[in-house]
Amino acid sequence: MKSSYTNSTANDRLWLVAGLLCATTAGCGSDAISPIERFERLPSVEQLVTVDLGEYVIPIPVEPTTPSPIAATQVQIEFRLHAAVLPEYESTLRNNYKRLEGRLRDNVIEITRNTSIEDLLDPALTTLKTHLADSLKPFVGAAHIERIHIADPQVKRL
Repeated sequence: MKSSYTNSTANDRLWLVAGLLCATTAGCGSDAISPIERFERLPSVEQLVTVDLGEYVIPIPVEPTTPSPIAATQVQIEFRLHAAVLPEYESTLRNNYKRLEGRLRDNVIEITRNTSIEDLLDPALTTLKTHLADSLKPFVGAAHIERIHIADPQVKRL
């Protein structure tokens, strides 16, 4: 003969499994897109709008590996920064850029100056683009930056 405790525990487990199954299939009422769904729906370049975020000329101090009177103590990187967003976010990004341009520019300069010289010499500037994309999130509001483009990058010795 089964005790009432065993039946109660089995019923509790059954309700727990049913509740979990319901929550996973219903998505818990959330409209958020999972990272996997977002990756599967990445927009093509043709679907994106490019927003110009300005031209930058940034001097960067360099620590020489061997002291020399003719070694460069600074390099300068010059580039034009663009952000690619979906069309519905274009006006948000443009408005936020106009409103917060000074702080955004200071942020870009700080991120660039804190990037290692090896990463700045990378032709694709992958590390710099990643750091910039992460640092620009607070400035763009609801607009999600899909891609960062650095046009005409030039690193010069000073």
